[in-house]
Amino acid sequence: LAGGTMTGNTIHNDNVKSIYGTSSDGLEVYHDGSHSYLKDTGTGDLKISSNTVRIESDGAENMIIASANGSVNLYYNNNQKLATTNTGISVTGNGVFSGDVYLLDGKKIHLGTGNDLRLYSSGTNSFIENYTGDLYVDQAAVTKSIFFRVSNANALDTTALTINREGDLTTGA
Repeated sequence: LAGGTMTGNTIHNDNVKSIYGTSSDGLEVYHDGSHSYLKDTGTGDLKISSNTVRIESDGAENMIIASANGSVNLYYNNNQKLATTNTGISVTGNGVFSGDVYLLDGKKIHLGTGNDLRLYSSGTNSFIENYTGDLYVDQAAVTKSIFFRVSNANALDTTALTINREGDLTTGA
């Protein structure tokens, strides 16, 4: 076929590929009987160009929506859970991390609707700042104490203050 307009569907049997470009550096579209594939087999990137890219389930449930000059949104069960914003990201629901979370010096963790509690490191010192009400430190493990430790060389090896479950204070090691 050299040019022309196709006016009907084409049916390809399982494992029959539509290949665009040469077979070694092109794009393959096929179904293997169990799964469907859109496969870049060559050099370069697989680019999808549109003002909005939407990936959805066969029941029209949103999975990913990416908008030009806007957000990228990830969904779980058709509910938006993560979105990019002009200042970073917005998460709806809980975040579970399997590794450490790092913030650069001077960047703060703000807690509370009015940013009532802030945690941060300046790079020289570390801070816990409370801007409303009393500040509570609760030891909820039954029969356990609270220890404040300092470094007496290169490790947290000196207990400066201990508060036991009866409220008794002990200073020093």
